[in-house]
Formats: sequence, structure tokens, C-alpha cells
Amino acid sequence: MPNSGQARRLPLPLFLVALLLIALNLRVGIVVIGPLANGMGEDLALSGGALGLLTTLPLLCFGALSIFSPRFAERWGLETVLLTALWLLFLGLVLRLFGSYFWLLAGTVLLGAAIAVMNVLIPSLVRGRFPRKVAALTALYSVTMTLGAASAAGMAVPVRDAFGGDWRYPLAACALVALAGAIGWCFMLPYRTPAAPGKAPSLGLWRNPRAWVFSVFFGLQSLLYYSLTAWLATVFVDAGMSEARAGELLTLFNLSGMPANFCAPLFFARMRNRRLAMVLLHVPLLISVPALMIAPTSQPVLWVVLLGLGQGSMISTGLTLIALRGADARAAAGLSGLCQSVGYLLAALGPVTLGLLHDSAGNWRIPLMLLSALLLVQFVAGVLSADGEPIG
Repeated sequence: MPNSGQARRLPLPLFLVALLLIALNLRVGIVVIGPLANGMGEDLALSGGALGLLTTLPLLCFGALSIFSPRFAERWGLETVLLTALWLLFLGLVLRLFGSYFWLLAGTVLLGAAIAVMNVLIPSLVRGRFPRKVAALTALYSVTMTLGAASAAGMAVPVRDAFGGDWRYPLAACALVALAGAIGWCFMLPYRTPAAPGKAPSLGLWRNPRAWVFSVFFGLQSLLYYSLTAWLATVFVDAGMSEARAGELLTLFNLSGMPANFCAPLFFARMRNRRLAMVLLHVPLLISVPALMIAPTSQPVLWVVLLGLGQGSMISTGLTLIALRGADARAAAGLSGLCQSVGYLLAALGPVTLGLLHDSAGNWRIPLMLLSALLLVQFVAGVLSADGEPIG
């Protein structure tokens, strides 16, 4: 990656605002679909698989573009690429307002491409600008990302209902958040890192078994999150709850992840035995995912809180591992590109597969059984990835 030392010194408060503006936008446009899925499906006559594709498409974009994102930053500079991605995100969200399934798909592809670039380059930006504050900045970034997701889930149904049941209005609110981020990031341009075309991150990472195990962990935790984002509200609706109550539970899922988002990276970074730390961080998921399958309405608040705590720990710990395991900012970008490319291609299978299984079986038991089995694979991969020599 470009040497951040060549850039004008960036004040920490400005960096924090810029970082948090990006973090706020990373899940909003994806999460908002979940609570609106039933109404969108009825209005547009969409199957479960077609609705699942709206969550799966961004993940396919993440997988396809993540490996190239470090090259974009090499050519044009980190800050310039991130600002461009924010404007692309805004454009994608605006296209979805046209309302047809075609424009929903087209906007979602642009949205996914923009977020793919931001996902990969943020760990490198943090590592390059403030290498001694990786865990703390990742914690703040993860909390803000979850806050954006919780806000999107919580406002979707009330905003739709306030405008006569038109689900395009919650999508418009997401576009305004992206617009604010893009305008705010214009103030980063005076501090941008100069472009430095040259050697890209080594493709030798593709031959590194540890990088592949890490990619499986990162992919499966993403698969779990995006599958729950797409279908958790529908699971509760199909179990007899109202859409409003299911939306509240999806909001609680995201809000419950916030303390874990913040605390997990600090806990993980300070534990001497990081494999033990990874075991402990998985405990809430190992309880709640099977419980959701067996008895979703017996203790829905407890299951959702445990899901949020467990999933919040996974994403922030995964992002911290990317920054910590890379030997430097350039290596962190290469590792980030590899893990997110392979990982998100794996994660893309989740929402659409669960939707198709539900259409076939007529219930959520089989899809959630599959999710429980994949969680066990994630657990093993996570424990193996938790410690080791720097990669890169």
C-alpha cells in the first residue's frame, strides 16, 4: 500500500469522523431489506430466492472485487478511492428508489461494489495512519457499523408505515446517510495519501494455508450475519409475530452486537491465549443458533441478544485479526483482500440458499439446521486462526 508517511499529517479527530461516516454506511443499505422483505415480496410478486438475492448480490460483489481493491488504492490513493466508493454507494441507493425489481438489482450491484472496496481498505487505512491504535479504532468502527445496521432495521417498518406502506421511503433514508458520508469525506482530500503504483500485495497469500483457514472463518461469520439479517425477521413473522415486533427483534439483534463490537477486539488483543479467547467469544452463538431452530418463540429476546453478542464479537474480532496478522499496512491490505474475497463468496451462498431451502421445505427448521452445522465449522476455523505468525 502507499506509504502513509508521504501524506500530510492527519488530525485524529478528523480521522475518527471520517472513519465513523464510512462505518455508518457499510450495512445500512443491506440490513434495511430484511424488515421490508415480506411487503416487497408481495408488491413485486417475488419468491424467497428472489428476495434472498437482494442480500446475496452485495456479497458476490464483495467476493469479486475485494481482491482488486488494494490495486485501486495503489493506483489512485486510499482516500480518493474511498471517497469515490461513497459516491458510488449513494448512486446505487438512489437507483433502488425506482421501485422495480430490475432497479433494485442494479442499485444493489453498485451498492455491493462500493462496500466491497470500503470493507477491504479500512483495515489498511487504520493500520497505516494509526498503527498503535488498531484495536481501539477497530472497536469504534465496528460499533458504529452496528449502530447503522440497528438504525436501519429499526426505522424501516415505521418509516414505511408513516408513508402509506411505501417501502421506497426507508430506502431513500439510507441514500441520505450515504450522501452525508460522501460530503463529509470531501474534507479528507487535503490529507489524501499519494498514489504509488507498484507491486501489488503478493499472490503468495493464495498458497498460504493459514490465510485460507482464516478466509473460511471470515466467510462463515459473514454468512451467518447476512443470513440472519435477511431472514431473522421473517423467521419470527412465520412463527406468528407481527412485522413490527419482528423488526424490533432485528433491531435488538443489531443493538446487542454493539457492546460486543467494542469490547471483543480489546478483550481478544489483550488475552495471552487467543485461541481460548476465540472459544469464549463463540459461546453465545453456540447457544442461540440451535435455540432459534428448536424454539424460536420461547425466549425470542434472549435468543436475539445472544445472537447479537456473538455475531458482534465475530465481525470486530475478524477485522482486528486482519489488521494484526498483516506484517504492515500493505500486507494488511493484501490479507484483507484475500480473506474478504474468498470469505464473502462463501457468505454469498447463505441468504439465497436459506431462502430456497425454506421455499422447498415450507419451514425454517432445515435452513437453521444447516446454519447450526456451519457454525461448528466456523468455530473450528476461528480457533485455528486466532493465533500464529504475521502473514505477509
